[in-house]
Amino acid sequence: MFNGNHVCAIAAMAAISMVSLTACSDESLKITNVPDESELSSSSMLSVEPGSSSSSELSSSSAKVSKPRDCDEEGLTVGSVCVRKEHDPVCGFKASCGDGIIENEYVYMGDGVFETFYDIAHKAPCTAENENSKQKLTYGDKSFQKSEYYMCLGGFSEDKAMKHPDEDPMVYEWFQIKEAEYYCAVKYSDSEIVSAAPAGDVCSFETLEGKQNYLSVYNPNTDVEKMVWEKFEPKSELGPCPTEYFFNRLFSKSGEKVYKCYLGEWVLAEGMMPQQYLDPRKDNLTDEEYDVLELPQNASVGDRAAGLLEDCVYHKEFSYFLCNSEQADSYISNCRMHKRYDDCEPRNYYRYRENGSWTLETDEDRLNDSRFQVPECSKERMDAVFEVPSQPGKPGEAYRCIWYSDEDVGNNKLAGYVFHRAEKSKMF
Repeated sequence: MFNGNHVCAIAAMAAISMVSLTACSDESLKITNVPDESELSSSSMLSVEPGSSSSSELSSSSAKVSKPRDCDEEGLTVGSVCVRKEHDPVCGFKASCGDGIIENEYVYMGDGVFETFYDIAHKAPCTAENENSKQKLTYGDKSFQKSEYYMCLGGFSEDKAMKHPDEDPMVYEWFQIKEAEYYCAVKYSDSEIVSAAPAGDVCSFETLEGKQNYLSVYNPNTDVEKMVWEKFEPKSELGPCPTEYFFNRLFSKSGEKVYKCYLGEWVLAEGMMPQQYLDPRKDNLTDEEYDVLELPQNASVGDRAAGLLEDCVYHKEFSYFLCNSEQADSYISNCRMHKRYDDCEPRNYYRYRENGSWTLETDEDRLNDSRFQVPECSKERMDAVFEVPSQPGKPGEAYRCIWYSDEDVGNNKLAGYVFHRAEKSKMF
C-alpha cells in the first residue's frame, strides 16, 4: 500500500557523529569518527571528546547491563557513565515529590571531573553554519553504556532582538532528540521536530539491540499535516504497522478484505474507510491516476474539484459553538458542543487552469480565494453564517458572527462543520 519504499541503513558505530539533516536521503552520508570494524572491542572506552579519532563502541554483550554504577564508587574509568543522588531543584519540598531526591547521570571525564551528556553536547559549536546538524554521544565501559542524540536548532529570540537590535535575532542551541530522529530524515517545523520524509517511507538502521525499523506516518495526535517516525516490526505481508500507532490513514488490502493498522497489528476494517479501498476501479490504477478519474471534463478557469482519494479519522472530537448572539449575550453555559465522528475527507483538491488542465490546489490558491476568508464580524452581520470550503483532509467549517450587545463587540465562532462523509463514531 505504500508507494514509497525508501530504506536507509546506517551502522550505529560512531561514538560521536555529526550528520546532515538529510539522514536517510539518497545521498551518501558523511559521518566522522566511525572506526573500522576491526577496531571494535568489548573493552574499549567510549568517546570522551568530540573530534577524537580513537573512539569505538562496546560489543553487543555489554548492552545487556542496564544500570550505571554510583559516581562515588572506585574504579571508574574515563568515559564511564555513573549516577548521583541529588536534590531536585525543580521539585523542592512538594509532598508529591517524596523526599525530593533524584538520580542524575554523569560521564566521568577524569581527574575527579563529572559532566552531563547535556554539558558535553553543548561544547560543540551550534551556529547558523551548522544548523540542523546532529551529534551522537555514546559513553560507558564494560558494565554499562548509553547514547544520547542532539540536533542544532535555531530560533528567533524576541529578547535578543529587543536588547541587541543591531545583532542577528536568531539563537542556536543543541536540543536532545530521539534515536530515530538522529538516524532518519527530520526537520524543525512549528516548534517541533517532524519527519522530513513522505508518508510510507521506511528508515532502518542497526544498533546494538539489532535492526530498528521506522515508518514515516501522519501524526495521529494532531490535526496538523505533519509526519512522525513510528517504530514497527516487519512481521506482516500487509506492510508496516507501527507498534504505538492508533489507526489513522494506515490501511492495507488483501484480496477483497481491508485492514486497519491498530497498535502494531492489522485488524479487519469495519465501518467507514477510504473509498479507494472499496472501489474496484482502483485495483489497476496508481493513486495519482485514480485521484483524477472523475474530475469534470467541462470546466471553467478557477473551478475547484475534489479528487477521489480519501483520508479518514476515527473517534475524533469536533467542537463547535451552538448559540446565537442573543443566547450568548445571556451567558448560557451550554453553548459549546463536543461530538465524536468518524470522518472521511478528500486527500486532494484541484483547480482548473488557463492552459485547460487540472492541477493540485496550492496554499496560494486558497490564500487568494475569498471563499476561504471569513469576513469580519460586525453588528450588521450579527448571526450571519459564513461557510469555508473543505481543505485536503479537513471538513468545511461554518462560522457564525456572534455580537455581544453588552460589550458592543463581535467575534466569529465556529458553529458547525460541512463533512464530506461522516458518521457517529464507533470504536471497535
